[in-house]
Amino acid sequence: MRRQQTALLRAALFVLLLFPFFSGAAFAGAGEPQPNFVAAAKAYEAGQWGTAISLYEGVMARAGLSAPLCSNLASSYARNGQTGKAVLHYERALLLDPGDGDSRHSLQGLRRDKGLGEGEIPLTQRAATILGLNQWSLLAALLLWARALFHLLTLRLPVSTRCSRLLTSAGLLLLCLCLAGILIQYRNWQRAVLSFADTPLLISPFAGAADTGVLREGSLIQVLKTHDQYALVRDEQGQKGWIPLASFEYIAVTETDSTRL
Repeated sequence: MRRQQTALLRAALFVLLLFPFFSGAAFAGAGEPQPNFVAAAKAYEAGQWGTAISLYEGVMARAGLSAPLCSNLASSYARNGQTGKAVLHYERALLLDPGDGDSRHSLQGLRRDKGLGEGEIPLTQRAATILGLNQWSLLAALLLWARALFHLLTLRLPVSTRCSRLLTSAGLLLLCLCLAGILIQYRNWQRAVLSFADTPLLISPFAGAADTGVLREGSLIQVLKTHDQYALVRDEQGQKGWIPLASFEYIAVTETDSTRL
Protein backbone atom coordinates (compact mmCIF):
# COMPACT_ATOMS: atom_id res chain seq x y z
CA MET A 1 0.00 0.00 0.00
CA ARG A 2 2.76 2.40 1.00
CA ARG A 3 4.66 1.76 -2.19
CA GLN A 4 1.57 2.51 -4.29
CA GLN A 5 0.98 5.77 -2.41
CA THR A 6 4.60 6.80 -2.87
CA ALA A 7 4.41 6.04 -6.60
CA LEU A 8 1.21 8.09 -6.95
CA LEU A 9 2.71 11.03 -5.10
CA ARG A 10 5.80 10.91 -7.31
CA ALA A 11 3.66 10.79 -10.47
CA ALA A 12 1.59 13.75 -9.28
CA LEU A 13 4.74 15.72 -8.50
CA PHE A 14 6.17 14.86 -11.93
CA VAL A 15 3.08 16.19 -13.76
CA LEU A 16 3.05 19.34 -11.64
CA LEU A 17 6.71 19.90 -12.47
CA LEU A 18 5.87 19.56 -16.17
CA PHE A 19 2.99 22.03 -15.99
CA PRO A 20 5.14 25.19 -15.61
CA PHE A 21 7.21 23.99 -18.58
CA PHE A 22 4.09 23.66 -20.73
CA SER A 23 2.69 27.01 -19.65
CA GLY A 24 5.99 28.79 -20.22
CA ALA A 25 7.21 26.92 -23.28
CA ALA A 26 4.08 26.68 -25.35
CA PHE A 27 3.42 30.39 -25.50
CA ALA A 28 4.63 33.57 -23.90
CA GLY A 29 2.17 34.88 -21.35
CA ALA A 30 0.04 37.90 -22.07
CA GLY A 31 1.13 41.02 -20.21
CA GLU A 32 -0.75 44.15 -19.27
CA PRO A 33 -2.66 45.90 -22.07
CA GLN A 34 -0.34 48.07 -24.15
CA PRO A 35 -1.20 51.60 -25.36
CA ASN A 36 -0.34 50.53 -28.91
CA PHE A 37 -3.07 47.88 -28.71
CA VAL A 38 -5.71 50.63 -28.71
CA ALA A 39 -3.88 52.49 -31.49
CA ALA A 40 -3.74 49.28 -33.54
CA ALA A 41 -7.48 48.74 -33.12
CA LYS A 42 -8.13 52.30 -34.33
CA ALA A 43 -5.86 51.79 -37.32
CA TYR A 44 -7.75 48.60 -38.16
CA GLU A 45 -11.10 50.38 -37.99
CA ALA A 46 -9.70 53.10 -40.26
CA GLY A 47 -8.66 50.52 -42.86
CA GLN A 48 -4.94 51.06 -42.25
CA TRP A 49 -4.09 47.35 -42.21
CA GLY A 50 -0.31 47.70 -42.50
CA THR A 51 -0.19 50.15 -39.60
CA ALA A 52 -2.39 47.88 -37.48
CA ILE A 53 -0.10 44.92 -38.20
CA SER A 54 3.02 46.86 -37.16
CA LEU A 55 1.39 48.07 -33.95
CA TYR A 56 0.01 44.65 -32.99
CA GLU A 57 3.40 43.03 -33.64
CA GLY A 58 5.04 45.68 -31.48
CA VAL A 59 2.68 44.82 -28.63
CA MET A 60 3.40 41.12 -29.16
CA ALA A 61 7.16 41.68 -29.01
CA ARG A 62 6.82 43.43 -25.64
CA ALA A 63 3.95 41.62 -23.93
CA GLY A 64 4.00 38.15 -25.51
CA LEU A 65 1.18 36.25 -27.17
CA SER A 66 -2.45 36.15 -26.13
CA ALA A 67 -5.56 34.84 -27.86
CA PRO A 68 -7.17 38.29 -28.43
CA LEU A 69 -3.90 39.73 -29.73
CA CYS A 70 -3.33 36.82 -32.14
CA SER A 71 -6.93 37.04 -33.34
CA ASN A 72 -6.75 40.79 -33.99
CA LEU A 73 -3.42 40.44 -35.76
CA ALA A 74 -4.85 37.62 -37.89
CA SER A 75 -7.80 39.80 -38.91
CA SER A 76 -5.41 42.59 -39.93
CA TYR A 77 -3.35 40.18 -42.03
CA ALA A 78 -6.50 38.81 -43.65
CA ARG A 79 -7.65 42.31 -44.61
CA ASN A 80 -4.15 43.06 -45.92
CA GLY A 81 -4.28 40.06 -48.25
CA GLN A 82 -1.66 38.00 -46.38
CA THR A 83 -3.54 34.73 -46.11
CA GLY A 84 -0.73 32.61 -44.70
CA LYS A 85 -0.01 34.96 -41.83
CA ALA A 86 -3.73 35.29 -41.11
CA VAL A 87 -4.21 31.51 -40.88
CA LEU A 88 -1.10 31.23 -38.70
CA HIS A 89 -2.32 33.72 -36.11
CA TYR A 90 -5.89 32.44 -36.06
CA GLU A 91 -4.45 28.98 -35.35
CA ARG A 92 -2.30 30.43 -32.56
CA ALA A 93 -5.33 32.12 -31.06
CA LEU A 94 -7.20 28.81 -31.06
CA LEU A 95 -4.25 26.94 -29.55
CA LEU A 96 -4.20 29.48 -26.73
CA ASP A 97 -7.97 29.50 -26.34
CA PRO A 98 -9.70 26.47 -27.92
CA GLY A 99 -13.09 27.95 -27.01
CA ASP A 100 -12.57 31.14 -29.03
CA GLY A 101 -15.61 30.88 -31.30
CA ASP A 102 -14.95 34.17 -33.13
CA SER A 103 -11.46 33.12 -34.20
CA ARG A 104 -12.69 29.68 -35.25
CA HIS A 105 -15.51 31.19 -37.34
CA SER A 106 -13.18 33.74 -38.94
CA LEU A 107 -10.60 31.05 -39.74
CA GLN A 108 -13.20 28.79 -41.33
CA GLY A 109 -14.51 31.68 -43.43
CA LEU A 110 -11.01 32.65 -44.57
CA ARG A 111 -10.12 29.08 -45.52
CA ARG A 112 -13.39 28.71 -47.42
CA ASP A 113 -12.91 32.00 -49.29
CA LYS A 114 -9.34 31.11 -50.26
CA GLY A 115 -10.18 27.54 -51.29
CA LEU A 116 -8.03 25.99 -48.59
CA GLY A 117 -9.75 22.65 -48.20
CA GLU A 118 -9.66 21.19 -44.72
CA GLY A 119 -9.20 17.47 -44.34
CA GLU A 120 -11.57 15.48 -42.17
CA ILE A 121 -10.64 15.98 -38.53
CA PRO A 122 -10.76 12.74 -36.48
CA LEU A 123 -13.13 12.66 -33.52
CA THR A 124 -10.23 12.22 -31.10
CA GLN A 125 -8.55 15.34 -32.49
CA ARG A 126 -11.73 17.38 -32.13
CA ALA A 127 -12.24 16.13 -28.58
CA ALA A 128 -8.64 16.95 -27.61
CA THR A 129 -9.04 20.58 -28.70
CA ILE A 130 -11.81 21.15 -26.15
CA LEU A 131 -9.01 22.00 -23.72
CA GLY A 132 -5.54 23.40 -24.27
CA LEU A 133 -2.29 21.62 -23.39
CA ASN A 134 -1.94 23.51 -20.10
CA GLN A 135 -5.50 22.68 -19.07
CA TRP A 136 -5.11 18.97 -19.82
CA SER A 137 -1.83 18.93 -17.86
CA LEU A 138 -3.37 20.68 -14.86
CA LEU A 139 -6.39 18.37 -14.88
CA ALA A 140 -4.14 15.30 -14.97
CA ALA A 141 -2.12 16.66 -12.04
CA LEU A 142 -5.28 17.34 -10.03
CA LEU A 143 -6.53 13.81 -10.69
CA LEU A 144 -3.23 12.32 -9.51
CA TRP A 145 -3.30 14.40 -6.35
CA ALA A 146 -6.91 13.45 -5.69
CA ARG A 147 -6.03 9.79 -6.14
CA ALA A 148 -3.08 10.06 -3.74
CA LEU A 149 -5.20 11.95 -1.20
CA PHE A 150 -7.92 9.30 -1.41
CA HIS A 151 -5.40 6.57 -0.59
CA LEU A 152 -4.14 8.55 2.37
CA LEU A 153 -7.70 9.02 3.65
CA THR A 154 -8.40 5.30 3.43
CA LEU A 155 -5.73 4.78 6.10
CA ARG A 156 -7.89 6.68 8.59
CA LEU A 157 -11.43 6.26 7.29
CA PRO A 158 -13.17 2.98 6.50
CA VAL A 159 -14.01 2.66 2.79
CA SER A 160 -15.68 -0.36 1.24
CA THR A 161 -13.70 -2.37 -1.29
CA ARG A 162 -16.40 -1.87 -3.91
CA CYS A 163 -16.43 1.91 -3.46
CA SER A 164 -12.63 2.03 -3.57
CA ARG A 165 -12.50 0.03 -6.79
CA LEU A 166 -15.21 2.13 -8.40
CA LEU A 167 -13.47 5.41 -7.57
CA THR A 168 -10.12 4.00 -8.64
CA SER A 169 -11.50 2.84 -12.00
CA ALA A 170 -13.22 6.18 -12.64
CA GLY A 171 -10.07 8.08 -11.72
CA LEU A 172 -7.87 5.96 -13.97
CA LEU A 173 -10.31 6.37 -16.87
CA LEU A 174 -10.31 10.15 -16.49
CA LEU A 175 -6.53 10.16 -16.17
CA CYS A 176 -6.19 8.16 -19.41
CA LEU A 177 -8.43 10.67 -21.19
CA CYS A 178 -6.28 13.52 -19.88
CA LEU A 179 -3.08 11.84 -21.01
CA ALA A 180 -4.56 11.25 -24.46
CA GLY A 181 -5.48 14.96 -24.62
CA ILE A 182 -1.95 15.92 -23.57
CA LEU A 183 -0.37 13.69 -26.22
CA ILE A 184 -2.61 14.97 -29.02
CA GLN A 185 -2.10 18.59 -28.06
CA TYR A 186 1.64 18.08 -27.69
CA ARG A 187 1.73 16.61 -31.19
CA ASN A 188 0.13 19.85 -32.37
CA TRP A 189 3.42 21.55 -31.53
CA GLN A 190 4.70 20.11 -34.79
CA ARG A 191 1.92 21.70 -36.82
CA ALA A 192 2.85 24.65 -38.98
CA VAL A 193 1.41 26.98 -41.61
CA LEU A 194 2.77 27.83 -45.03
CA SER A 195 2.81 31.50 -44.17
CA PHE A 196 4.42 33.31 -47.10
CA ALA A 197 3.65 32.07 -50.61
CA ASP A 198 2.70 29.01 -52.64
CA THR A 199 5.58 26.53 -52.43
CA PRO A 200 6.51 23.49 -54.58
CA LEU A 201 6.43 20.12 -52.82
CA LEU A 202 9.82 18.55 -53.63
CA ILE A 203 10.67 14.85 -53.80
CA SER A 204 14.04 15.37 -52.08
CA PRO A 205 15.67 18.01 -49.82
CA PHE A 206 17.90 19.55 -52.47
CA ALA A 207 17.78 22.63 -54.66
CA GLY A 208 16.56 21.82 -58.13
CA ALA A 209 14.75 18.64 -57.08
CA ALA A 210 11.61 17.73 -59.01
CA ASP A 211 8.28 18.64 -57.46
CA THR A 212 5.13 16.57 -57.06
CA GLY A 213 2.74 19.47 -56.58
CA VAL A 214 2.32 22.84 -54.95
CA LEU A 215 1.30 23.75 -51.41
CA ARG A 216 -0.85 26.85 -51.27
CA GLU A 217 -0.20 29.77 -48.96
CA GLY A 218 -2.08 29.20 -45.72
CA SER A 219 -1.94 25.38 -45.92
CA LEU A 220 -1.67 23.50 -42.64
CA ILE A 221 1.21 21.04 -42.51
CA GLN A 222 2.72 18.54 -40.10
CA VAL A 223 6.50 18.67 -39.88
CA LEU A 224 7.87 15.11 -39.90
CA LYS A 225 11.62 15.77 -39.95
CA THR A 226 14.21 18.24 -41.19
CA HIS A 227 17.37 18.02 -43.27
CA ASP A 228 19.68 21.01 -43.73
CA GLN A 229 17.44 23.85 -44.97
CA TYR A 230 14.46 21.65 -45.81
CA ALA A 231 11.64 19.93 -43.92
CA LEU A 232 9.68 16.82 -44.81
CA VAL A 233 6.01 17.72 -44.33
CA ARG A 234 2.57 16.22 -44.74
CA ASP A 235 -0.43 18.37 -45.64
CA GLU A 236 -4.08 17.88 -44.71
CA GLN A 237 -4.72 15.74 -47.77
CA GLY A 238 -1.89 13.37 -46.83
CA GLN A 239 0.62 14.54 -49.47
CA LYS A 240 4.26 14.33 -48.40
CA GLY A 241 7.24 16.24 -49.69
CA TRP A 242 10.12 18.57 -48.87
CA ILE A 243 9.82 22.34 -48.58
CA PRO A 244 12.30 25.05 -47.43
CA LEU A 245 12.37 25.76 -43.70
CA ALA A 246 11.92 29.45 -44.46
CA SER A 247 8.56 28.86 -46.15
CA PHE A 248 6.56 28.02 -43.02
CA GLU A 249 6.13 28.94 -39.36
CA TYR A 250 5.20 26.73 -36.43
CA ILE A 251 1.86 27.46 -34.79
CA ALA A 252 3.21 26.86 -31.28
CA VAL A 253 6.19 29.02 -30.37
CA THR A 254 8.41 29.13 -27.32
CA GLU A 255 8.75 32.19 -25.16
CA THR A 256 12.17 32.85 -26.72
CA ASP A 257 10.77 32.53 -30.23
CA SER A 258 7.94 34.95 -29.50
CA THR A 259 10.40 37.75 -28.84
CA ARG A 260 11.58 37.40 -32.46
CA LEU A 261 8.15 37.52 -34.07
